[in-house]
Amino acid sequence: MKLSERVINSLLRTFFRLFFRIDRSELAKVPQTGPLLMMVNHTSNLEGPMLYAFLHPRPLHALAKQELWDHKFMAYLMNMWKSIPVDRQNMGRSTMDACFKVLDDQHILAIAPEGTRSKDGKLQEGKGGVAFIAHKKDIPMIPVVVMGFTSFSRNIRRLRRTVITIKVGEVFEIVQKGGRIDANARQALADEIMMRLAVLMPNEMRGHYKDKDIVFNLTRTVKA
Repeated sequence: MKLSERVINSLLRTFFRLFFRIDRSELAKVPQTGPLLMMVNHTSNLEGPMLYAFLHPRPLHALAKQELWDHKFMAYLMNMWKSIPVDRQNMGRSTMDACFKVLDDQHILAIAPEGTRSKDGKLQEGKGGVAFIAHKKDIPMIPVVVMGFTSFSRNIRRLRRTVITIKVGEVFEIVQKGGRIDANARQALADEIMMRLAVLMPNEMRGHYKDKDIVFNLTRTVKA
């Protein structure tokens, strides 16, 4: 790791420790070896950097909106963290190839299945693109829920630290392997992936998936 990267990562961890109260014990559930798709709810641009900083040295790469590369400093950070730029309207072949390479290299690929940030912290409908990646690579997935960042701006004005809750679910995989997957099947799989996140949250925070029956037909838990 370059000196500049060590310095920035150290500053990043200091930032999170100063302004937040984070119980990181759940992160111990994340496997330390092998390729992994990390499915994360998306309420802030801080989830990715936080997970990157506190899962280090486990290599983690995240999909990030390509607009972040429009600003020099953010572009520097994105490139340093080896994030993958994505057009949220059209996930092209180059983006897919970059995702596949991360997994082929036995690293973690972090994805927000919702595709865009939730302003109120509640779950939005999952997008089919994430299901395509999951089905294509057929590797383990893990659901990670991060709650609390939506209170950051209010708390910082009151000089209060923000409490961040992290919940990590069980590693799971797709039941039906191989073959083609059409648009309807992709959406059904994306919804089931989102339900893996929903079960880690209070019902009132499940948004699009609130009050829905928790049934897993397309995925199964991976036994340790």
